[in-house]
Amino acid sequence: MAIVRKAVAQDFEKVYPLFVKFNNPRLSKDDWRQLFVNHWHTSEGYFGYVLEDGERIVGFLGLIFGRRILNEREEKFCNLTSWVVDEKFRSQSLFLLLPVLKLKDYTLTILTGSQETYAVARKLGFQDLESHVQIILPLPSVATWLTPCQIEINGKQLGDALAGEALQAYKDHLAFRCFHVHVRSPLGECYLMGTRVFRKDLAFAQIHHISDSKVFVKFAGRIAVAICLRIKTVAIATDQRFLGENTIPLSLAWPLPNCRVYKSSSLGKNDIDLLYSEYPVLNI
Repeated sequence: MAIVRKAVAQDFEKVYPLFVKFNNPRLSKDDWRQLFVNHWHTSEGYFGYVLEDGERIVGFLGLIFGRRILNEREEKFCNLTSWVVDEKFRSQSLFLLLPVLKLKDYTLTILTGSQETYAVARKLGFQDLESHVQIILPLPSVATWLTPCQIEINGKQLGDALAGEALQAYKDHLAFRCFHVHVRSPLGECYLMGTRVFRKDLAFAQIHHISDSKVFVKFAGRIAVAICLRIKTVAIATDQRFLGENTIPLSLAWPLPNCRVYKSSSLGKNDIDLLYSEYPVLNI
């Protein structure tokens, strides 16, 4: 019987053949290697769990750890990613997840799980986080153009315009292929971050964080125009919960392949975005 142990940086070369099973041509070996880097200098000291059979690693569950200040307190995050097991050892897959459930005071997220992963997670107490993304086309309304608004993308002075948690998130994600947008308007300011991704061979701007949903919704069409022209995408996509109770004209709700889930004793789903996760790390 294989054994489960913590994954360390030196395990990458033995784990990499398992990643090939995902058959994702957009992820190179160096991309996968990012799962074995402590990007945010957290203290856990490991990158998930491996299932080891003798000298071979036959299973892996990645863990991406992060720390954030939310609601005036430090919150610990753990994003579960890239759960893959050799077919001959599938019956032991759950052993990789069991030690994760023992983590105390962490918000656990599964953002891109399979149908099987979703079913297992729900049975183990995870709650639904998101089921749909909103596709926003670069088609602003006439009324939107009449309201003053400044949209700056990847501005050199953005670090000076942000403060607190927003500034920390900005700094923490500069090493990744993220775009950063700062919106100034009479309604207030809004900071959003995302990455350029492909869905069925079409390029989209996937939004990972929105600081002010009301400002974003008001100018969503103009923001979409600015982003799509700058990074060459057909539309922007954002999790529906980022919008609160607001609606965006000329946009489309699109179901995710499988619902995102989370488990937390301190945060609700509206407190959780896609930062400090596989989304910026793998650029997926």
